[in-house]
Amino acid sequence: MLRSRRIHLVIVVILLLYAIWLTSMALAQSGDTITYTGELGPSFIPVNANHVNAAMGQNFVNEVEPNNSAAAATPLGGTNVVALGNVFPQADVDYFSFSAAAGDRVYAATQTLFDASASGDTRLNLYATDGTTLLETDLSDGSFNASSSSIAGTVLPSTGTYFLEVRHNTATGTIRPYHLHLQVQTGSPTTETETNNTTATANPLPPSGWMSGSINPAGDVDFFSLSLNAGDSVFLSLDLDPERDTTTWNGRLGFALFGNAPSNQILVVNDPSTVSPNSEAFFMTVKDAGTYYVYVDSPVAGTGGPTFTYNLSVSVHPAAAPTGPCTTYTNNTPVAIPTGPGMVTSSLNVPGNPIIGDLDVTINITHTFMQDLDVHLVSPQGNDNGLFTDVGSGTAGGPQTAMNIILDDEAALPFAFGVTSPMRLQPELAYRLSWFDGEDAGGTWTLVIRDDATGDGGTLSSWGITICEAPPPPTCPVGSAPQIVYTSDFEANDGGFTHSGVQDEWERGLPSFNPLTTCNSGSNCWVTDLDNTYNASSNQDLLSPNINLAGYTGAAWVTWSQRYHIESATFDRAFVDVQLVGGGSPRRLWEWLDATMNNTVGNPAVTIAESAGWGWRTADITDYLGQNVELRFNLSGDTTVQLAGLAIDDVTVTACQLLPTSTPTPTPTNTATPTPTNTATATPTNTPTSTATSTPTSTSTSVPTDTPTSTPTELPTGTPTELPTGTPTDVPTPTIEPPTDVQLSSVGQSSSSISPFWLLLLLLFALALMGRRAQRTGK
Repeated sequence: MLRSRRIHLVIVVILLLYAIWLTSMALAQSGDTITYTGELGPSFIPVNANHVNAAMGQNFVNEVEPNNSAAAATPLGGTNVVALGNVFPQADVDYFSFSAAAGDRVYAATQTLFDASASGDTRLNLYATDGTTLLETDLSDGSFNASSSSIAGTVLPSTGTYFLEVRHNTATGTIRPYHLHLQVQTGSPTTETETNNTTATANPLPPSGWMSGSINPAGDVDFFSLSLNAGDSVFLSLDLDPERDTTTWNGRLGFALFGNAPSNQILVVNDPSTVSPNSEAFFMTVKDAGTYYVYVDSPVAGTGGPTFTYNLSVSVHPAAAPTGPCTTYTNNTPVAIPTGPGMVTSSLNVPGNPIIGDLDVTINITHTFMQDLDVHLVSPQGNDNGLFTDVGSGTAGGPQTAMNIILDDEAALPFAFGVTSPMRLQPELAYRLSWFDGEDAGGTWTLVIRDDATGDGGTLSSWGITICEAPPPPTCPVGSAPQIVYTSDFEANDGGFTHSGVQDEWERGLPSFNPLTTCNSGSNCWVTDLDNTYNASSNQDLLSPNINLAGYTGAAWVTWSQRYHIESATFDRAFVDVQLVGGGSPRRLWEWLDATMNNTVGNPAVTIAESAGWGWRTADITDYLGQNVELRFNLSGDTTVQLAGLAIDDVTVTACQLLPTSTPTPTPTNTATPTPTNTATATPTNTPTSTATSTPTSTSTSVPTDTPTSTPTELPTGTPTELPTGTPTDVPTPTIEPPTDVQLSSVGQSSSSISPFWLLLLLLFALALMGRRAQRTGK
């Protein structure tokens, strides 16, 4: 009996050791995912705190500050790219680097029509491989914003790394943000083939997108065709002095076809400069897949000749893939927009609690005077933010009565034409869809349409939103697991935070000044003023306690929730920094860059207090591992216009910690060990072999498919240029259109892990078998 008990004890010890080993393996495996509980935030949070998730639009290369010299230039990483940057604060300059070969030609331009400062006045410099020799500069060859920049066809003298510099044309100006487009062309362009003066006879663009041609004879026009997928973006660049012999001409560049059926509008841009080197630039993100056309002509009818030569470069940027699941929600019930003034609304419901990583809006409207309309979107969190005001056709009862758009912060161009169908556009410069990023999207969303004039009406045919959820959080290396280093929801106390500064009003409690009237969780959060605006001429800091990141490895990140209502960054500033205790080595985690969050709309006019949040933000602070850090939340204002301010809640710092490793016990040697005979070993059966893994229950389309239900067929009149006749009857005659000036969700662990519950069940099963054996044997 004693020997049997010893055997049972040995079996139990073996099973316990096996259970401990499997549990440690499961913990190591769980480093692939991170699951939060309680009020620490959702289980998926974006890492980039300023720009959460580019779901569609262009694959941006984000500038990395500081990049204010050639030595610190942000690498563009290719020769057909789009960079996203900000000239901010004042006197900032941005350098970007790219590699090219001798004889290559550079096509580059800035798109600044989305600049929240409403300036967009860039200077674009191209420097040689030494970073100081200026090869070409441009101040105002851009067209959408007359003070934006365009360089086309600069020949590179040698192989090496070259530099583009973007700066404001004045020392005190800012640009928030700009797009920098670059295309480097190698070899020689393909020569156009005449006749290509209609869409039916357009020359297909070669894979390089690079063509050479001329407007010759006088009155000639040239069309080129290309196929695009929905969401693709194009950068068109026209070099009007390819020989670099100072002989140039005033060319016009267009993209087609758009507008009301039969969709025959050519959207054109023209900077009137005739100073060599001279160029034009055009940008567009297409809403629908299909065949599109690039157009070149002279804006002066009947002109042209052998000296009217050009090189055309067309770059295509495929739509960026979302980093999280995307779902589209639509309301297809028509709503009449009566002759104004008046207001109508339409709502839709988003189930569950998806956290917004990126939001796009689809709108399908017909109206006999589109510029009567002011349109806002209201989220379930109460953020009432503008989408557009008085855009589209300015001709009452005219031919362009359809709006069929997708609004997307990452699109290539904002509203720039009277035509608004079918297009994928940025909102106007005063509005940002990113103000909704990080929100819990669950609940009722409302589209608000104000018609601010009499005499014209229309119909909201349909609308919708596409929500792409935030990407998963950082992961810990195998052998480590996430550990919460610091967390506070500020309910029980101030979390160790302190505040100071000029006109400091940071207060902890429940805010009550519109639009900041809640906390993210509970009834206590930090706000720059609980019951009024922040003070004039303030510069106030909220500082976290010391956070010790010593002893952690692999990754560290900070998560917080914020809501804000702030004047334009031209005047008032707000930011979040991580820094060493005492202020050393600061790094910006988030920064306020946008326009004033007040919007006056409708008739009678009302001023809407726009707002962002409560939205989750996460930023990587891995580079501070091993050090004592602190978080700094700052807001500063000028002497005039103060708004509700900045509110902070639910701050958490997480880092990866190595898991303990087991050390094997040395086995004595040269010791005889008796070998038991005829010893029964119980082997459990029906052992679970897998662990359930949670799977998202819905995956959606990323692009709505709604189309206008009613489209007039009148063609516009009074166009600046007559196009050639003789177009086949099955092809619409193009018309020129120039531009106008938290419910928490968990992440399943790896299926190779074995739950401790199953391990305990396994152990109990083994003990039960041994107990039954002991009963049978009477031992």
